[in-house]
Amino acid sequence: METGVVLTGGGARAAYQVGVLRAISDMYPDWENPFRVIVGTSAGALNAAALASGSPIFRHNVGHLEGLWSEISVDRIYKSQTLDILRNMRGVARGLFSRQSQSGGPMALLNNSPLKGMLEKELNFDAIGEAIREGRISAVGVNACGYSTGQNVCFFQGREGLKSWSVGQRAGARVDLGVSHVLASAAIPTVFPPVLIHREYFGDGVTRQMAHASPALRLGAQRLLVVGVSANSMCPTERPESPHSPTFAQVIAQVFNGMFLDTLDYDIERLRLINQLIELVPPGELEKSGLDLKPVKVLEISPSHQINDIAAKYMDGMPLVLRNLVGATDRRHGTAASLASYLLFDPRFCRELIRLGYQDAQDHARQIERFFKT
Repeated sequence: METGVVLTGGGARAAYQVGVLRAISDMYPDWENPFRVIVGTSAGALNAAALASGSPIFRHNVGHLEGLWSEISVDRIYKSQTLDILRNMRGVARGLFSRQSQSGGPMALLNNSPLKGMLEKELNFDAIGEAIREGRISAVGVNACGYSTGQNVCFFQGREGLKSWSVGQRAGARVDLGVSHVLASAAIPTVFPPVLIHREYFGDGVTRQMAHASPALRLGAQRLLVVGVSANSMCPTERPESPHSPTFAQVIAQVFNGMFLDTLDYDIERLRLINQLIELVPPGELEKSGLDLKPVKVLEISPSHQINDIAAKYMDGMPLVLRNLVGATDRRHGTAASLASYLLFDPRFCRELIRLGYQDAQDHARQIERFFKT
């Protein structure tokens, strides 16, 4: 049975995924790679590519990822000097009144050229093809959104026999994965510039992604570990005692949460419902109807504590301009930490997320064991 892992997006929140993977690697230290199909979106695409592009030993790749996230800083992701940020903001403002930004390139609030350099240094994409040829991995995919067509495209590299697909606004394209695909998948809308691939600019894969599990299933996975970055299912929503008019940062935070967090919850809920319905239908009836439906075993691991609360402790690690932009100086609005968490590439924040992911996976040890055994 092909086992897949789905690593979702969320900017700096993706450090949580490393803790979960580390716990699994400690449970099974001798395994080459427990996941034959690896699919990532946004910052999860970086983690997916790192798992597939390194050593044949799973724990070595996880160790490399942990070292990367533990020592990460904003300077390795985007240009964080005040003048750099203000220059980009000015370009966006000018672009609103003209067809292009002043430089003639795509508009974005931040210049993420340091991220490109880090990906080129840390990821060995030739190793992905080698792992596939040797049969250690079946497929690796990263999701991105085409800004012209609106299609959510899974760029994948995989074994022979896997075919591209196009179903409505969802598509899969066989490619030789490279830095541009990961960079495109991680290009948070309006924050980081989109990336030109072939004849279209692509941005963050969560932008139009409503079926997070679908690409992994199309690439052959029959059971899925899904590592989220939202505590929606674990922590109840708290309403304010007295209402305040929402700030711009609050509105953007909810837009980001809707893209990065809520769609995954919906997709997992829908997948589990389909599993229950399939189990109620006699196998013979499925064959008569011509429906090729089989239950998909799913294990989801998501944060047991609100990441916003963790981010609130480390917002001093963001450039001052961005702290003001996300509303961190206004203590009335707790959602400032929610918006900040996507861009808070601070080693203290990321290390705490790794610890949380590790602990949560340990708490799921029995479920993880059953997941791999059955």
